[in-house]
Order: sequence, then structure tokens, then C-alpha cells
Amino acid sequence: MKLRLRAALAAAILILCAILLPGCAEEERDPESLSVSASATEKTVSVRWDAFEGADRFRLYKKAADKDDFRFVCDFTDVYSFTDEYVEKGIDYVYKVKAYEGAKVIAEGLCSTTGLLVSPEITFIRQIEGETYEVEWDGNERKCAVYGKNASGWSELGQSENGRLRFENTENYTALSVMSNDKDAIRSAAVAFGGSGNVIAVTTLDESTNAVELDIPAGNWKYELSRSETKDGEYSSVGSGDKNVFYDVKEEDDNIPYWYRVRCFGDRFESVWSEPCQVGTDQKKVFYLPVLMYHEFVPLDERGEGNIFDEDYITPDEFENDLIWLKENGYTTITVADLIGFLEGEGTLPEKPILLTIDDGKYSVYKRAMPLLLKYGMKASLSVIGSEIDSATESPDGRESLPDSFCTWDEIKAMHDSGAIEIVSHSQNLHKFSQSGRHGADVSEGETAEQYLPIAQTDAKLILGKIEQVTGEAVPALAYPYSIRSDESDKAWLASGYKILLCGNDHEVSTSRLNPMISEAGLNDHSARLRRIGRIGGTPLLTYLRSYEDLTAQNAS
Repeated sequence: MKLRLRAALAAAILILCAILLPGCAEEERDPESLSVSASATEKTVSVRWDAFEGADRFRLYKKAADKDDFRFVCDFTDVYSFTDEYVEKGIDYVYKVKAYEGAKVIAEGLCSTTGLLVSPEITFIRQIEGETYEVEWDGNERKCAVYGKNASGWSELGQSENGRLRFENTENYTALSVMSNDKDAIRSAAVAFGGSGNVIAVTTLDESTNAVELDIPAGNWKYELSRSETKDGEYSSVGSGDKNVFYDVKEEDDNIPYWYRVRCFGDRFESVWSEPCQVGTDQKKVFYLPVLMYHEFVPLDERGEGNIFDEDYITPDEFENDLIWLKENGYTTITVADLIGFLEGEGTLPEKPILLTIDDGKYSVYKRAMPLLLKYGMKASLSVIGSEIDSATESPDGRESLPDSFCTWDEIKAMHDSGAIEIVSHSQNLHKFSQSGRHGADVSEGETAEQYLPIAQTDAKLILGKIEQVTGEAVPALAYPYSIRSDESDKAWLASGYKILLCGNDHEVSTSRLNPMISEAGLNDHSARLRRIGRIGGTPLLTYLRSYEDLTAQNAS
């Protein structure tokens, strides 16, 4: 009897719960269909359902499409939508909505996010011709709209169902994006693209080098340049780059009036080839900068007194004769800072500029070269070895009798303050001919520019910091120890803050010993590397500058 009473009581409680607490028990008897839909944004899914006659509340469930069981989300009264912020891109979800009248399910419906959270992916953009482009995408089989971005923002360019759309870029769009499902789905990531670029000028610097100026789209674009001996002939690639000037250094000297053309490309973009442009088109004025390299200034009568000499020594009399000859023949000495400023668009250069550089920072520069520079109103750039100047500063006594003695930092400051001598770097600790497989400031065998970069950055920071502390300024120029360099070391030093690299008489630096340049190219990886003429004692200065004199005479006529 007691068991029957308990069972009856439990049944009564369940009935009462169903009446008083809707939703405690669900009575699902042939529910009608409820219209449910979903749309997506970058981070959310919006679920919507229709109002249903007789329904006093709605219950929402959710599950991942590859799972079996739904989980309860929320109940709603007089609300017909829900924004789900807990979704992951690339996962499909299924939502179920039930409409209740009291405890009775009177309607229900399902919807899925299939295709909504999988954004279309732009695979390629190509230029067809002129302003006509074509974009391709995948990842969504629905109708997609393509949007273009320019200075005014995003605007729709058209729609397509086959993953490809051709459009006219008449509004200077610089990026594209794709969106599926009539603008309600996720928009793809923006992909940049640009025009084909053009060759706008080709200047002959010397018989083996042409400077090709390019008009290329702004941004992280690369280009390929090709040339041909005739306008409509067969073109062959001469290289690629990302700067607006390309230096075509030919394997052999020639005077062929080549034709050049260019095309731009990116990770997912490719343009057509530009119209050909011939050598001599908008030829720019070429200026030449001879750079002389000195070391020590020692009188002949001091030879054999314990001083160490090499072929780079020169007597003070020879140096004075050099300065007299330069002044009488119309040359004006400039500094590295003057050159940097000019190539960066500030200031001008004299008609016949010349750069006098002195390596190491020997005491003879202070004693003998500086007074002569002051006497004739000329300038020179002195590259100092930081570690050697440190040592001389710590032990300055007895330098008069020491071979190869160096200046102190006080003397370096005095030379800078005189206005006659500019101070640049010859490295802090790398002026060693052989050190653990490294020669001077070059990379070691098998070492990349990226691997060498921390070494270069550390040394540059040390020496430039010391120079700035003493002089109040640090000219970002490095003279290579022993003139030993490579393309890899150049990359590392230019990435370490230097703007000018003073090299040796290296044909790979420049095919001309006179460093031909055009101001329109500015300061770049090519103009940053200066080929220097090593000044050897006993040789007339005209020997080094005869080709420059011939050029100036030819231009004058």
C-alpha cells in the first residue's frame, strides 16, 4: 500500500512540475516545422527563427556537425535570434530550435553553418592586360562577391559562382577580398596586388653597367627585369629586385643599346610584361666620385728607424703635392656625410668632388696630415680602429719612438673639431687579418649574412657609440679592414646601421674606379659601396685620376 501511495505521489509531483515549471518535461508530439537560419561574421554566428503562433517560449540547442549530441544553450521569450560568440573558424555547427506551448513542443527546426565559417581563399590575381585583372579563389562553392580596396575604402567589384572573376581596375584598387553567401559570410583575408610597373629610364653609367629606373607599385612587391638586343627580339632575365633602380652589370663591356622590360609579382600576384624601354631613354646626368685611400704619412729620412711600412705609405711632401695638384685642377674634397646627404636629397656636390680617406688612425695623421689639410682648406675622412685608439689612450707615452703608433681619443676629438677631418669606423675589434677563420670584417667561409648580423651589429654599436661620445656625431660609414669584403658582409653591415661602405680596389664593387652614380637613384645598396684607389708612394696622382680628367675634358667639349 505504501509503495502505491509513493508512486502516485511522484506522478502527481511530475504533473504539477510540468504545469508550474514549463520545460521541466518535454512533450514532443509531431511538432510542426520551424524556419531557422544562420549567418556568420568573422567571429560569430547569428541564428534566427520565425515567431510561431501559440508558442510562448523557444529553446536553443547546439552541436558540432561531427558530434552526435546537442547541448542546451538558452531559453527565449519574445526573442527570435541569438548571437553565438563561441565558434571556431573552419568548424561546422548545427543549431536546433524548439517552440513550446507550455510543456508541449509544437514546432522545431534545424540550421547549419556549413560553408559559412569556411571563408573563401584568394589563390591568385593576375593582370590580363592594361587595367584588366582576374582573381581566383577556392574554399567555398557558393556565390561570392569580390571587393576591392582603394583610398576610399572597400567596394564591391562583382559576383561569381565559379571561383573566378574578371574586373577592370579603373579605381586604383590595391587589395582584394572575397565574401560568400551574399555578404553574410566571412570575408577572406585581403590580398594586395599592383600594376605591371614600367621601365621609365635607362642610364649608361659605364661600358658595363646600366642603371634601369623603374616605376613599380608601392608595397612589398618584387619584380623581374629582362633585356633584349632588339625591341621585338628574345628577352632574357637579368635579375629581380624590389628597389626602384636596378643596376644591370654585364659580364662583358659593350655598347649595345639594350631594350628592357619589367613585370611585378607577389606571393599570389603576377602582372604582364611592361612595354620595352631602350638604353638612353631619359638618360640622367652621371657624376663620378673618385675615392683615394691613404694610410701613413712618414718622411723618407725616418725610414729605417724602427717604423713599419708597407706599400701604402706616403711622405708628407707627396701628400702636400697631392693637395696642391687637386686644388689647381679644380677638385673639391667632400666628406662621407656630404655624400650621404646629397644622395638622400639634401645639399649639393661641387663640380669635381673627390673623397680622401685615411685608414687606421695612426699618429702620423695627427702630426702631419691634419696640418696640411688645414693649410690648403681641404678635408679627409679618417676611419679609426676602436680597440687600437683605446690602447693608445690608455698608454700614450713613448709613441714617438713606437712603430705604427696610434692616436688617442683626445687627438681624434681635436682632429674632428678642426673641421679638416671627419671620423668614421674601421671597426672596433675586427681589424685582424685572421681570427678564428674570419678575415677582417668579412663573413667566415659558409657563413650567411643573417648568421653574421649579430657580430656586425655588436661591433657597429661599440665603435659608433665611442665616436659619437668623443665627437658628438657618428657618421654611419665603415671602411673595410684590409679591404676584404663580400656581398654577404655588405648585407650584414648595411643592416647594422651603416649607410656607406668604403671598400678596396675591388672590381666587384664597381667596374669603374671612379664610382659613377646618378642622383635620381639616391642612396642604395649599389651607391653605398665605394671603390677606393689605394694611394701608393712614389706614384704621381695623375696616374690615378687620368680617366677622370679625360671624362671631364670630354664632357666639356
